[in-house]
Order: sequence, then C-alpha cells, then structure tokens
Amino acid sequence: MRLSVAAAIAGFCASAHAFSDSSPFILFSTVKLDKSISKDQLQSSSKVLEATKEVLASCPTNSYILVSQPNLNAAHLSSKDAVPDLSNALSHASTSYSVAEITGELDLSSIAAYIRETCKLPSSAVEVLELWPVPSSAVGSTEMLKKNDFELGILLDTYGASVDNSYTVIYTGGHRTEKPQTYMAEFTDSAAGHSELKRQLHDVRGIRRQEKNDKRPLFEKYQFFTPGIFMSLIVLIILMSILYAGISALSSLQVSYGAFDKDMGPAAQKKQQ
Repeated sequence: MRLSVAAAIAGFCASAHAFSDSSPFILFSTVKLDKSISKDQLQSSSKVLEATKEVLASCPTNSYILVSQPNLNAAHLSSKDAVPDLSNALSHASTSYSVAEITGELDLSSIAAYIRETCKLPSSAVEVLELWPVPSSAVGSTEMLKKNDFELGILLDTYGASVDNSYTVIYTGGHRTEKPQTYMAEFTDSAAGHSELKRQLHDVRGIRRQEKNDKRPLFEKYQFFTPGIFMSLIVLIILMSILYAGISALSSLQVSYGAFDKDMGPAAQKKQQ
C-alpha cells in the first residue's frame, strides 16, 4: 500500500485521540518492497511486529534505521509542520506503510536482532535511534518534536549522501515515560454540592440520634391522628350512617303474601266483562 505524505502524516487526524496509550507506526524505504502491511489502522504490536519481519525478510536494503520516539501518539503527527524532515523523507520514499494506532509497545530491539540475523549484516548497518521523550504539554511537545525531527533529518541526509543510499526506516513510539492523561469530571458547583450533601447527611444523622435518645411514651413521641386521618374518619362515619339508614328502610318494608295474588272477586269479573 503506497501512501502519500498526507496519508502518512495528516491521515492520523481521524483517530488521533482514539487511544491515549497507543502509538503510530511508519515504515518507508528507498526501494520498492514486495510485501505490504495490513491496511487496518488499529493493530496490536505483535501483529505489526510479525508483518514487519515478513516485509524485511527479503533484506531489501543495506541499511536500516529504527527510530523510537517515547510518548508519541497519532495526534503529534497530525500536522506536517511538526515533523518537516520526516515528511520530506516520506515524499521521496519509494515505498511507505503506516498504522495509525498500535496497542502495546513495539520492541525495536527484536526487529534489529532479526535483521542482523536474517540479512547477515554488521551491527553498524542497523542503527537504533532513541529520541527525546515527547512531553505531555502541547507547546512542549511541538518544540520537542521539531528538535527530534531535526536530529532525524541529519541522520537521513547522512545515509542519503552515501554511495549506496538504499535504506529502510521504521518510526514508531517507544516506551512511555509519562502516564496517559485520564478524564477527570469537573462540576461548576461541585463545592456547593458537596457541602449541601454533607449538611443533609448531618441533619439525617442528627434526627436519628434524637429519636434514639428520646425516652417519651409512644403516644407522645408519635402523632397517630393527623387532621387528614380525623376528617376521613368523620366522612366515613357519615357515609356508613347513610348506608345503615337506607338498608334499615328497605328491610322495614312489610308486604303481605296475598298482595300479588290475582283478584278473582265479583268486581274483578265484572271488570273483565
């Protein structure tokens, strides 16, 4: 996968703050490499290490530069102005690969040992450069990145001016000297909220303590008949009285058994005629 300078540097903006404890990975070479690294922009260090060894197994160049930048993350490379020499080297590279986020620390010493053993190169052909750690502050990080980039640029110019200027560079974050910043919740009225909560808790504890020490009789200590309960009882008594009167009136009605019998007397017969 051939990446342009914008894809290798500015392309990190999309996931610049995805993981505060991750670091970017850039590999570029002055020659054309046959194999490529996965296009996934979030990979583990073990996966990237394995892919890097596969790419370098053919020993494409005579020199290798492994650059370790402690505390580096993708946000630091979101602008080409922060690392102009690195950007210039990427623009002239024949092949370049990048991974925006690598979880875990990539062991450059194991890569250096693998190159020396596989390619049968002397120690001077594989150079491991550890730059100064990037501070956590925004202003300090920009200044340190430019300083480290200038040092890296001098080294790349030295290799480029050699007779055989074929070289491969691996640029990634090293071990972390500072813990990643974590989110701390901030509230505008946090002090007032804590004071109010403490006051309410103190009041509740004080009431419970008074109740525990109160030795008065039960009916003096608690109010069992409130005005609402008393009014409800009065209304209930009135309604029950009305219901009792109604039931009593219905039950007092007396009707003879013959009241509903058919009248068969002479008057009824004459009426039917």
